[in-house]
Amino acid sequence: MENNLVSVIMPVYNNEKYLSGAIESILNQTYKDIELLILDDGSTDSSLSIIEKYAMENRNIRLISRDNKGVAYSIDELLSYANGEYIGRMNGDDVSYPDRIETQVKYLKDNSDVCLVGSFIDVDLTDYKNSSDQDMCEKIFNFKFYKDNLAIKLLNGNKICHGTFLARFSVFENNKYNLTLKSMEDIELIFRLIEQGVGIDVIHKRLYINRVNSEFIHKQKGLNEKYNREMFKSKFSFVDKFVGNRGICIIGKGNISNQLYEVLNSSKVRVNNVVNEITSDCDLKDLSFDYIIILDRENRESIENNLISIGKKNLADFISF
Repeated sequence: MENNLVSVIMPVYNNEKYLSGAIESILNQTYKDIELLILDDGSTDSSLSIIEKYAMENRNIRLISRDNKGVAYSIDELLSYANGEYIGRMNGDDVSYPDRIETQVKYLKDNSDVCLVGSFIDVDLTDYKNSSDQDMCEKIFNFKFYKDNLAIKLLNGNKICHGTFLARFSVFENNKYNLTLKSMEDIELIFRLIEQGVGIDVIHKRLYINRVNSEFIHKQKGLNEKYNREMFKSKFSFVDKFVGNRGICIIGKGNISNQLYEVLNSSKVRVNNVVNEITSDCDLKDLSFDYIIILDRENRESIENNLISIGKKNLADFISF
């Protein structure tokens, strides 16, 4: 394969436990034309000294250190130093398998219509072990989609693992991260790229280990109110354009109900109906709606089957937050 420089950007904040493994996983890639740009975002542990050691021994590592500003700021700053034709992401506590970069670069070279590609991942729960939460994360990140329903998959809770991003430089040259976001900067960026018609794909091969802790799990279960509000704002910014003038019906209650209504009240999205629960007295056929948001996760499958039975047969007809 003809080599083209890849700039791998790695924001780091208090990752001392796993940092050496993360750095070495990039240094040991089968693809060799790589510069590794690492920004220590004001770590209070030994992360900075670990990075300094590797930077002294490897000329292709560049270290930046400053006070804490957050992930989006760190990525934005690292991009200003990148010289690569391709930009790759890497988290300071994860692992890239040895053939990750080579596989992704080849994919972008072979698919000129794709500008950003992720991959399937292995999930490692770091601070506890629970098989059901492990399975939930596997389903969130390792999902298949068609090019015309990626947005629906993402609106329904699937994610392209941020650490697996590899993109052509032009993607980040023309699209900056939203620096006001603390948790959803990657999802918001993907939605903007979809709006612009930028080609996005996911390689159905596990090229990365994503380390997940209980804080991430709580967010996925709707137990973090600040995250919920940010998630809704990012998604509804896209939904407002995606849905257009279609009416929305909200079905069910959940941990995220209050934050959902708070964001809806300040958005342009039009809600026609709210149904707290599906009962024999509730005939959805008589309600005026085009688009459905399902909040009741426990009964999601039966609600979806009910919707399909009245003619809502396309995945694009309902979102399950």
